[in-house]
Amino acid sequence: MFKFNSLSVCIPAHNEEKTLRESVKDILQTMSPYIKNIELIIVSDGSTDRTPDIAEELAREYKCVKTIEHEKKSGIGVCYRDALKIATGEYFTWFPADHEDPASNFIRYLPFIDNETVVTCHRRGQDPRSSFRMLLSYVYTWTLNIYSGLHLKYYNGTAIYPVSVLRSMPIHSRGILFSAEILIRAHNLGCRIIEVPAVLKKRTSGKSKILTPDSVIQILQDIALLWKNKIKMPSS
Repeated sequence: MFKFNSLSVCIPAHNEEKTLRESVKDILQTMSPYIKNIELIIVSDGSTDRTPDIAEELAREYKCVKTIEHEKKSGIGVCYRDALKIATGEYFTWFPADHEDPASNFIRYLPFIDNETVVTCHRRGQDPRSSFRMLLSYVYTWTLNIYSGLHLKYYNGTAIYPVSVLRSMPIHSRGILFSAEILIRAHNLGCRIIEVPAVLKKRTSGKSKILTPDSVIQILQDIALLWKNKIKMPSS
């Protein structure tokens, strides 16, 4: 039905002991009927709870699960890069261990996937977050569109990329800005970007880490790095 047989999924996890297992099971149950070979790479990013132990338990339960452990918190962008290094699938994506995204969103991506296309998502009209968070998201997206020359609705979606495209580009960002960086780079390489609507659930446990002081500092550092490396759209 679809044009590929294998997908590698990075699952960054920082202190997500209450939702990690649920996230892994959701991906496997949802995607197995559609994709022949699924590889899940759990990256415990400096976790201080039982996240590393649960990751190892899942690796013993499921042959398709691999694990990476960072002794210190390194950032979601580093998790993504490290998982990409060992990925064996034709296509690559990430999935949050906090399970705010249902795996069923990926089913909407599948008809559009090919080796010159990046399929990502937007939250317009399907965002249960507070008005303040939605305003920040809007400003963030508007700023990135001005910077890059793109006209996307959202930059932090769980995009699916051809592995060959990802491995042809450097990825500098250590934090959540990695998602915007690789979208911009993929477009510069000539990839088509397709956005599909996707649902965002309310968290069942814990709090979002996107607005912690460490995360905000990392975003600012990554913005400076992108500017230094002139990672933007070429002039038209």
